[in-house]
Amino acid sequence: MQWRNSPDRYGAGLLTIHWLMVGLISFGWLLGQLKDATPDDWHGSVQWLHNSAGLLVLLLLVVRLAWRFADPPPAIETSRFGPVATWAAQLAHGALYLLMLAVPIAGIVVLFGRGQTLNILGLIDIASPWARDRAFARSAREVHEWLANALIILAFLHAAAALVHHWVLRDQTLRRMLLPRRAG
Repeated sequence: MQWRNSPDRYGAGLLTIHWLMVGLISFGWLLGQLKDATPDDWHGSVQWLHNSAGLLVLLLLVVRLAWRFADPPPAIETSRFGPVATWAAQLAHGALYLLMLAVPIAGIVVLFGRGQTLNILGLIDIASPWARDRAFARSAREVHEWLANALIILAFLHAAAALVHHWVLRDQTLRRMLLPRRAG
């Protein structure tokens, strides 16, 4: 499989970034949902993993956007729904990109609102630029949770649309986001 995109399918580089982001977003969201159900002595580790997943999503988003500009993706698959479907797909992709940016940033704001440092993958710590404010941190956490839930819902709809393309419309939309099958 080629590393770069071709006119009709995504290359291995973008596929790798896409599926890593799927895993990290799912993992981070799941940790956020389960944190309160874990034993108290696990909370610090679970929070660190949650934060690290969010930071990796942010890093991969930057790489993905740079890749997208350097190696344009294949054209959107045309469907029997015409330009409305193309417009909806572009709108959904734009919303996904915005949410992948907004969720981690809101999470960083939550940490800083709590007066906590931002640990960058165990490498460096960035101190909160402002004093601890519990009410602000609670409000920021609500925004973070709302955005994260919106991201998961939109990602689910995105996956469902890919399955509709595959099973109902019978086009190549899903196949070009998967590794090709080996002959033989």
